[in-house]
Amino acid sequence: MAMEGIDTRDHAQALVGADLLVERAQLPELDDGIYYWADIIGLTVYGKDSARLGVVVDIMTTGGNDVYVVKPPHAPPGRERLIPALATVVTEIDVKRGIMRVDLPEGL
Repeated sequence: MAMEGIDTRDHAQALVGADLLVERAQLPELDDGIYYWADIIGLTVYGKDSARLGVVVDIMTTGGNDVYVVKPPHAPPGRERLIPALATVVTEIDVKRGIMRVDLPEGL
């Protein structure tokens, strides 16, 4: 995707760290199982026993995989649960229904 007026390295460098807003219609379609962060943040997360674990409030990028930051219901600030964005852990994402299902390994 190109930006009008940004045609040199110096122009692009000036935007490092800036927030860029893009209309959803301008974003490319993604393959099945691939999601934009904006689609993930806000999903309600359920465990394999259907217990509500909380809501995805942020996503962290790590070296190996992303990590979903999930705020449990009624949890004080700083008491979020970190869930690795791995196919072995995240068993379902249904953006239309607003849910994510996970099968957490012991200790998570």
